[in-house]
Amino acid sequence: MSDKVDLNNQEIVKSVFTNFLESNGHRKTPERYAILQEIYNNNEHFDIESLYLNMKNKKYRVSRATLYNTIELLLECGLVRKHQFGQNQAHYEKSYFDRQHDHVILTDTGEVIEFCDPRIQSIKKTIEEVFDIKINNHSLYFYGNRKSTK
Repeated sequence: MSDKVDLNNQEIVKSVFTNFLESNGHRKTPERYAILQEIYNNNEHFDIESLYLNMKNKKYRVSRATLYNTIELLLECGLVRKHQFGQNQAHYEKSYFDRQHDHVILTDTGEVIEFCDPRIQSIKKTIEEVFDIKINNHSLYFYGNRKSTK
């Protein structure tokens, strides 16, 4: 992705976050915007501790409490998605521009593989028709191990 697109995307998510904060009476702090920027500069899943260490290493002055509180706000306004990959620790990823995708979690290595299969959208549509509902979101996790090559 080009730097121009990245900057434009940063401005879009910043605007979404600003509108959310203003609409809900939350303060617009530099730390919250720094956390948002750090998340949207990253293309990987992350946990709070790795985000905290990453920001500390870049000389940002944010506390763990600020990170947890900001992540909750970002979840609430749809800019971040939370995953529980079978571990005790929650993982997160940016979600505003990402297409819907699902995950395979390799329990032997901890690796997370993202995939998108159009048949899942077909299943979703069938479920909506059968139950006369509108599905707004879904999450699908497969857990497995690498096959041994022996």
